[in-house]
Amino acid sequence: MRFHAGWLLAGAAALTLGTACQERDHGAQGQAGGQGTVSDQVAQAQQRSEGAFDSARKAQEQASDQQKQAADAQRDLQKRQQELQEAQAKAQSASQQAQQAQQNAQQQTQQAQQEAQQAQAGALEAQRRQSEALTQQNQQARQQSEQLRQQSQQPVAAAPVPGQPQGQGAQQGSEQQVVGEVLSSNDQELLLSARGEPQLRLQVSPQTQVTVDGRQASAADIQEGSQVRASYRTDEQSGEPQAVRIEATSQVQPTAPAAPESGQSTPGAQPTQ
Repeated sequence: MRFHAGWLLAGAAALTLGTACQERDHGAQGQAGGQGTVSDQVAQAQQRSEGAFDSARKAQEQASDQQKQAADAQRDLQKRQQELQEAQAKAQSASQQAQQAQQNAQQQTQQAQQEAQQAQAGALEAQRRQSEALTQQNQQARQQSEQLRQQSQQPVAAAPVPGQPQGQGAQQGSEQQVVGEVLSSNDQELLLSARGEPQLRLQVSPQTQVTVDGRQASAADIQEGSQVRASYRTDEQSGEPQAVRIEATSQVQPTAPAAPESGQSTPGAQPTQ
């Protein structure tokens, strides 16, 4: 519409200019008394009209260029606005992803802390139970040792001596008990010594039940110095005491003194069991 209005204005200007020129020419003819010819006047008017049309064409071309520039500027503005929107969308998406990653990291950190606390609590509980179990075992061991010590202080029946007349010793074949300290032991016999009583040598057979600290063992596993409570019977043929059951408690050895700086062990020191 803007270009059409330009053309109309240019045409109207050309017509007005042509009319004015003709009127001026007619007046000049009346005044000058016939100067110039009509053809010259028409030619001049035509030249002026062509100049007006050239001016209008140039104005239209300039307006077209300006409109094109305005359209290019509009397209560039739209393109930049679209790029800005896309950049804003990308920035918003990246911000959301960063927030989600931070939330995930916080959750993982909290979960790891909870697992570490649970593991630590479990370790403390296991340590407490182990300590209680060790304390209980130590108490039981002290009680057993005290019982054996008290029993060892009680009078113990001496083993029947071979060749002793019947009636003076224990009846042959009946089960008897003895408490004492181990002097030596092997798979065949056990040598005991009770306080104030003569030594007793018990014969051990495969049928003899042997326990050490409550666990099944053999007579050879009993260490020297251990406290023993044994049940035995006197063999009718050989007259030797045959062990039926042997219950041994390992003796708690005192801590050995520190070795001299030379690296040699102190004479008489025994390793801690």
